[in-house]
Amino acid sequence: MIRIGASTACLYPLETEKALDTLLGLGFRTLEVFVNTASEIKPAYISTLRRKIEKADARIVSLHPFTSVAEPYLLFTEYERRFQDGLQAYDTLFRAAADLGASFLVMHGDRITTNGCLPEAQSFERYEAVYDLGRRYGVTLAQENVCRNRSNAPEYLLHMRQALGPKAHFVFDTKQVIRSHTTNEAVFAAMGSHISHVHISDHNEQYDCLVPGDGSSDFGQIFSHLSSFDYDGAIVIELYRKNYKSPEDLIKGAKYLEKYVNK
Repeated sequence: MIRIGASTACLYPLETEKALDTLLGLGFRTLEVFVNTASEIKPAYISTLRRKIEKADARIVSLHPFTSVAEPYLLFTEYERRFQDGLQAYDTLFRAAADLGASFLVMHGDRITTNGCLPEAQSFERYEAVYDLGRRYGVTLAQENVCRNRSNAPEYLLHMRQALGPKAHFVFDTKQVIRSHTTNEAVFAAMGSHISHVHISDHNEQYDCLVPGDGSSDFGQIFSHLSSFDYDGAIVIELYRKNYKSPEDLIKGAKYLEKYVNK
């Protein structure tokens, strides 16, 4: 069954544990945790978050790491030694995700550059190596479509799916579709039934990221596509703090989306 949740990223720069408390207080029980610094993946800190989740009878579906911005440098260059060190860094992240009970670790992947990009095939091999590492912990790596990264292009996502088959997992992000100047249809066609996680927001002609229900997004189309392959994962509201007035707006957005789940 599809569950509507929210990401702690919605409350940044509020500290992650306080953001989690806020979302739990609002009634969210399906959550994504966005860790913002190295101290937030230390075992003692992760244990603190886990206790909060268990006390609230909630679930963390995904971990979004602060290292996303560094992935092109750590994982997607020709410098093999740095890649091996990058794998060690992600080993720590996967362990943290597993300790939180998260099913997915979100990846932004390689960045668009005018030169220096790895060939697509090698880029996919790097993703696969990180994916295989995550599976040792029971955590699935999931590639998000991101405007500043190679994953902004539906063709790249399609080629990834074709190259990696069942190892290709995707995070579909609605605002990133808009920022990438593409369409939901194109990204859906590229990702196919390999969508494992969803970041959702609304938009209008002026703003590309709004509380669900405050814009003109075709949520019927989005939910229809997900239902076409019996998607039963989480749909997580992911906004920026400037995109809404009060944290209570987040639960309002979640209730708005529930009507599409229950159709």
